[in-house]
Amino acid sequence: MDPVKLELLVELAVVLLGPPIYQYYLWRKGKTDKAGLIKTAKVFAPLYLLVFIALVAWARS
Repeated sequence: MDPVKLELLVELAVVLLGPPIYQYYLWRKGKTDKAGLIKTAKVFAPLYLLVFIALVAWARS
């Protein structure tokens, strides 16, 4: 894997980790409840699965 692909993967990982980290922060501070956390996870889970599949396919090419 060349350095450009590696840099793109790291940048994408940082961008994709933002929403879950923020939701965890809100949950720990008491600004959202467990039901809201699960609702958000259900919204983001398919997106992360598709991105993961695309990244694996891209890395193998």
